[in-house]
Amino acid sequence: MSLEKELLRLQKTIAYTFSDIALLKRAVTHRSDLASGAAGHMERLEFLGDAVLGLVIAEHLHHCFPDKAEGKLSRMRANLVCRERLLHVEAEWRLQRCLIVGEGERSVHGIKSPSIAANAVEAVIGAVFEDGGWEQARKVVLRSWKQLLADIDRVDTRDAKSRLQELTQAKGWGLPVYTLTDRGVDAHPRFDAVCSVQGQVAGKGQGERKKLAEIAAAEQAWSKLNL
Repeated sequence: MSLEKELLRLQKTIAYTFSDIALLKRAVTHRSDLASGAAGHMERLEFLGDAVLGLVIAEHLHHCFPDKAEGKLSRMRANLVCRERLLHVEAEWRLQRCLIVGEGERSVHGIKSPSIAANAVEAVIGAVFEDGGWEQARKVVLRSWKQLLADIDRVDTRDAKSRLQELTQAKGWGLPVYTLTDRGVDAHPRFDAVCSVQGQVAGKGQGERKKLAEIAAAEQAWSKLNL
């Protein structure tokens, strides 16, 4: 399917039609696509979308859980905007089919890089906000996060590293060990993390910051070991 048709499909999926389709195209364009230029890729929209998403979720939790303490609300919000949840939404949107990345990024990380996919979700939210304003962006987020929001009061809201550490200690396996490798350059930071438990590799992850790479590796390890 052509990019134009994929973008039409995506707009139907999120139930929002762009007035300026160039904004949506920018939101699905990674900086590795050299033809995009400095102003033509997703990063600034990702920055905007991250803030919009956090505020929409915070507002919703504030009104829906008046009895929860601030610390609990903060953990709930963090759980709802983490990469794992962004990738859940990305899969629902089938956003991978729209992503525009450079050949170098394809060869190193592939079109299915979790980091790029999660960032693109935030960029699309930022693009909706830029195109249609707060209320339209709020509607897109609440529709897309509907099931996640419905389940949030019943899930473990600790981050993956905390959950994994508690699991390994409970089983007498000691503490997880994280090994980081810097694969990026100054302008394009990229870290690979390996999480080992009892000397065996339990999970791997990537991220544009060290912490994000470790969390991704911990998520994979926790899913593998929590059987």
